[in-house]
Amino acid sequence: MTAATFGAVATAAGAVLLGATSSRVAARPVPVGGPPPSERMHELDFLLGSLRCLSHSGSIRTARVRPILGGHYYQLDLIHVRSPKKERVRGSWVLGWDRVDAAFVSYYFDDAGMQGISTSPGWQGGHFILTGSFVLGESQQHKTIKSDITRVDEDHFTIEEHIEENGTWELLDTRDCFRKR
Repeated sequence: MTAATFGAVATAAGAVLLGATSSRVAARPVPVGGPPPSERMHELDFLLGSLRCLSHSGSIRTARVRPILGGHYYQLDLIHVRSPKKERVRGSWVLGWDRVDAAFVSYYFDDAGMQGISTSPGWQGGHFILTGSFVLGESQQHKTIKSDITRVDEDHFTIEEHIEENGTWELLDTRDCFRKR
């Protein structure tokens, strides 16, 4: 895997959570018509506010996280600064609960041409694992990415990002993420 591909994959996988422009946690809006948001969305409340994620590879991600569309979805507005070139990638990551399939669903897209969809059954054994297919901007190919989120405490969590290569999961990067409310 080239360094450029690694950076693109890490950006897609890490889209799962990142950090910060506002330290104020947004209140959950009251929906106008239609069913209320699923109570399962509260499983993601640890993301609300501002995040700063430090990668073991040296990159930094920040995100502002807020509920949108009456609280049916949470949106992360991301900035990823890749080292060593200090390249900036801006992206959006939207998470919601799919009532039909009883799973969390996420949509990611950024200004480097990356996009993807992933799903998760929710928290299981202390892990929130999102797995899905992403189109990598630099290589223009589909890759399966898995992001394993583990909470350390109320305002600290880690993300292990993996890519599937030849039927095997390869670790791409690990991030320590910290939230400001």
